[in-house]
Amino acid sequence: MRISALFPMACAIVAFILGMLMLFAGHKPGFMEDYHILTLNTSTLGHNLIPNTTTSGSSPTSTSSSIGSFFSSLAHNVTSTIEGDLDGIIDDVADKLAKEIGIKQWYSLHLMDLCEGTYTPNATEKGANLNVSTCSNQTAMYHFDITSVLNQELEVGPLHINLSDIDWPSDIQKGLNDLNAGLDATFVLYAIGIATAGCAIIASLAALFLNGSRLISFGNWGLATLSFLAFLVASIIVTVVQKKATHVINKYGNEIGVYAYKGVKYLTLTWVSVAVMALAAIAWVVEFCIGKRNRGREYTEKTSHRTGWRHRRSDEAQLRRSGV
Repeated sequence: MRISALFPMACAIVAFILGMLMLFAGHKPGFMEDYHILTLNTSTLGHNLIPNTTTSGSSPTSTSSSIGSFFSSLAHNVTSTIEGDLDGIIDDVADKLAKEIGIKQWYSLHLMDLCEGTYTPNATEKGANLNVSTCSNQTAMYHFDITSVLNQELEVGPLHINLSDIDWPSDIQKGLNDLNAGLDATFVLYAIGIATAGCAIIASLAALFLNGSRLISFGNWGLATLSFLAFLVASIIVTVVQKKATHVINKYGNEIGVYAYKGVKYLTLTWVSVAVMALAAIAWVVEFCIGKRNRGREYTEKTSHRTGWRHRRSDEAQLRRSGV
């Protein structure tokens, strides 16, 4: 039994489990919600459109005729609770604004679905927990279309408005479309990485009982390397699209109260999977080299034994011919 095969097999098992977690994180409310790829904080979406109440005795004014009714209703529902307490206006708006216009306080993107919910105890509390309301059905190569989601919720909300009423920038969804294209490739690469890691586990079991087989070592190295490359490329894509998407959303969305955050925990998972499969590939290279060296040593010993035996036979024959 080749005990040294246990280490790369353990690495493959870890990578396989991590890959499955990255695929199914967030597949139901509360399951690894913190391990999202991207999250949007929409608790203050539209705050810039609330009429100015900082001047004593001034009356709220509308910025455009198309959203005049929106201003009136929003000013009545939100600012009525904060009038005379200007120091707490930001906290109150963050807690009440999303509810008043009919949306959730946050939306998180996972590889195969979207979850949404509210912050507990409130949106402005440092380290607030994510209270999950619902998650969409899991779909392979899921596309994150936050524009459609928000529009639908706004239209059925208390004020019956849409994104155009709150000056939603179209550049946000354009940036997310690039994210979706990258995540499509990521899904395929994760599937390859997980499948090859699973095959590497089975092949490692064979290596445990086929001691000294260089062919098995080479095959395991090939599987580990393929899994490593798949996870590596997927991790690079996730890292790049996360950075690009958060930059675009924050660039165009901060003014209207939308903030994007990268899923740091998800990045940790994906790069750990890369690391463990790299270790597995290196381990099989070492196994292959050790096996080759041992076979070379065995061949040398056998050759030396045969040569010595022939020399002894030759010496005996020569002595007999000389009459000794």
